[in-house]
Amino acid sequence: MKAFISLPLPAAHLLIVDGSAEEQHLLKEMLRGNDFHLSVAGEGREAYELALQSRPDMILMNLQTPGLDAFALERMLRGNPVTEDISVLFYATAKHFNGRDVAERSEMLDYLVKPFTVGQLIERVQAQLRLSLMLRDDRGTRKETSRSGERDDWNLVRRAKKHLEERLPDIRRLADLAEAVSVPERRLAQAFQNCLDMSVAEYIRQERMRKAKYLLTHTTLSVRSIARKVGFSSAANFSTAFNSSVGASPSSFRSQALANALALNRVMGQ
Repeated sequence: MKAFISLPLPAAHLLIVDGSAEEQHLLKEMLRGNDFHLSVAGEGREAYELALQSRPDMILMNLQTPGLDAFALERMLRGNPVTEDISVLFYATAKHFNGRDVAERSEMLDYLVKPFTVGQLIERVQAQLRLSLMLRDDRGTRKETSRSGERDDWNLVRRAKKHLEERLPDIRRLADLAEAVSVPERRLAQAFQNCLDMSVAEYIRQERMRKAKYLLTHTTLSVRSIARKVGFSSAANFSTAFNSSVGASPSSFRSQALANALALNRVMGQ
């Protein structure tokens, strides 16, 4: 099996969460040869405990994992400062992403539709690792404390993230988000830097791309309409930003997702 180019960093730690031992083995084989340190968990609660103990760089999780609901696990990770910056990549068959409840709850999440190739898996894993490692730069050995200032920062960041998820098209810059949560721009910027090691602008760009990928794969909206829904003034600006972030144009990304779904349908129909 061909090894793909890994991140130029010491072995990244991936936690695979899947109730099937066969699926765990298959994923480990697909990831083999890329300098990843792999751990496995058979259900969601176990995965959360392992995440608290070892703080993996990212979690690769089957949406159908037994025990703790996958989305409940994701909320628990985001709600704990120790695990909030761990990237999560979900995977499942297309039919499990088509339900309305799953679609609405996975809008801001990243995911892979089965079946996927080794190349697709490695590409998406490395993209998530780049995000996770950026968030945790210079934080690897820092211990969380209970100082009131840090708690205030985390509370402020959570409020800002919640508002951004609800009003993404209306938030175009730091000033818009600071006004929405009623704090000075400098205060909000410092909270994001302290908690996430990233600027508000970078976080907004990240959330725009997450929602754009969801809309491209779950709706038939035009690229122009999606651009407006994620806060871009024009389809051209959106396409440029999307290509820079994802490595493909919005149209190409949608076409590939459709091709994957059609291939899956053919396999399931046999």
